[in-house]
Amino acid sequence: MIEGEPCIIKSTERSKSGKHGHAKVRVVCIGVFDDKKRSLTFPSGDLVEVPQVEKGNAQVNYIDDNAINIMDLQSYESFDVKWPENEEMREKLKDLRAHPESMAKSQIEFWRFPGNRVLIHRIYSK
Repeated sequence: MIEGEPCIIKSTERSKSGKHGHAKVRVVCIGVFDDKKRSLTFPSGDLVEVPQVEKGNAQVNYIDDNAINIMDLQSYESFDVKWPENEEMREKLKDLRAHPESMAKSQIEFWRFPGNRVLIHRIYSK
């Protein structure tokens, strides 16, 4: 987590320690939700905040222009999720919307991040 935003690490660099200093680590990552590139440099002994990610499976209840309503198959909780940015997933959801009878046979793998932000990770059919 950098600046309160969950990120995916793309690269790391480690510099050697100096005569009186500690080694430094430079991390380059991209935000999961905003796709912003972030860079962070810190001493190699420091701890970094790691987001707690809950993964689950859900069934699609309905698809709206603004959101997708899904139901968690473990807790039966229903909640809205934003349309994914990935064009391939958007096409799959548009196909499900055009054929509502196939919604009951399809499941979505989702990732829930801190702050109840949800990301659709994968769509598959039974």
